[in-house]
Amino acid sequence: MSNATTSSFPSFRDVVEEARASFRALPISTLEKLGILQSIENYYLIGTYPPLKAMGSVEPMEFLPKATEMCSVYLHIPFCEQRCSFCHFAKEILPPEQRVERYMRALHRELESTGELAGHPTAQTVYFGGGTPSYLSPRQISEVFAKLRESVRITGETETTFELHPSVIDAADYGDRLDAIAESGVNRWVFGVQSMEDRILDKLNRGHSAADVYKLLSMLADRGIDNLSVDLIYGLPYQNPENWYASIRTLVESGVEKFNIFPLMFKQADPISMHYRKSPDIFPGNEERLMMHFMTESIMKSIGFRRGPLFYYAKAEQHSRQQENKYDSIEDINLLPFGVSGFGYVGHTQFYNEATLDRYMAAVDSGRPPVWRGSALDFEERMRRAVMFPLRSGGVNRAAYRERYGADPVERFATELAPFIDNGLLAVDAESLQVTDVGAPFADSIAISLASPAVVSRVHASNALITDLKNDPVDRYDFSPIARESFGAGVSPVGRLRATEEAG
Repeated sequence: MSNATTSSFPSFRDVVEEARASFRALPISTLEKLGILQSIENYYLIGTYPPLKAMGSVEPMEFLPKATEMCSVYLHIPFCEQRCSFCHFAKEILPPEQRVERYMRALHRELESTGELAGHPTAQTVYFGGGTPSYLSPRQISEVFAKLRESVRITGETETTFELHPSVIDAADYGDRLDAIAESGVNRWVFGVQSMEDRILDKLNRGHSAADVYKLLSMLADRGIDNLSVDLIYGLPYQNPENWYASIRTLVESGVEKFNIFPLMFKQADPISMHYRKSPDIFPGNEERLMMHFMTESIMKSIGFRRGPLFYYAKAEQHSRQQENKYDSIEDINLLPFGVSGFGYVGHTQFYNEATLDRYMAAVDSGRPPVWRGSALDFEERMRRAVMFPLRSGGVNRAAYRERYGADPVERFATELAPFIDNGLLAVDAESLQVTDVGAPFADSIAISLASPAVVSRVHASNALITDLKNDPVDRYDFSPIARESFGAGVSPVGRLRATEEAG
């Protein structure tokens, strides 16, 4: 990692002025008419297509053997030391050690059996997520990597990513954990910071402080680790432009060269949704959220960082192959998940593993793949997916699309895309279809216009059956904004933004 000098970092005043100009250039009334100005509680990123709510029963033996020769591999470690208020992924807090061991045995068995079913593909990328993968002991870390290497082919070119959490920085064996991760071949490290303001971290129940982040950065630097990404979230309680700017600047000047920067997203089962309904005034509004997005864009451009995919920034030419594969090339490099709640795309089928530990372990113990729900995509749905996802990354390559699908994406989906092209949210040239800087904050809302009527209908049917937003697993693990139910407690995005537009 290389440290940025204070003189090379843009001033807060310059960043805010540029962000304000970008915000004032937004066509707020047009965004409202197009239906892509989401209320705060209803905003979400696209994680899968079709979404979980549009899935049903599938037979894994029909699609797992069709995995591509090269895959992206995901492994889920669902254990944490604390419940972060915003986290909606599958997890258990401080489980008994015997439960951790039982889960790891099940994960090993799934690696062995599903790896064989999938033909022991070569892993172009491997990603350990959670939960908190660094919750595992050095022995457990070494063992799961050994089993992984028996199940898929790991080469010297495989990008292997492991998530860390600063909350375990004071564990007696944490140095040994870092060493075990490094010795297992990890060459990309990701850890959640979310903010460098202790007041915000306390409200999120993160279990770590800004000082712990510095300590972790130091421990990684001492080990010669320089390929790391840091997660930040904007839209958090007590956040404002000043402390958002300070968080980014502090980390850049500490040598961080890759960022994963996301807007806060709500699931009704998460504590932060209750916090928002009780005290919306402590959260940034839509104007402030958009300002923080444009501030991020201003800072990153000023210091020479590249954006791609959306919400990922890097000083290097490439942020990560793992993210680019997910959005740009999943048909050729399938996504193969292992562990509870993992979702994947194999053999033209989008699917989810069982979402609770007990159901996941029972499935593995019974000798069957732990697939919960899925949906096989026909040719038409694959055409739609191949526009939706690249819009969040490098854009849609028109020539490659025509070669694969026999149609031009701009012509094939002219009805859906024309309003966004005409209003400057999407840009088209002879080679590609891409979101513009104006359209970037709304890329997911633009993309879901490509969802088929059949998929939208299935989502509505699922919504009608959900009576408990806090406990229904279909709603909880549906990582998609498609036909998402509106929540009355949300604050309208329109009033304040329209007033700002008129004042500007």
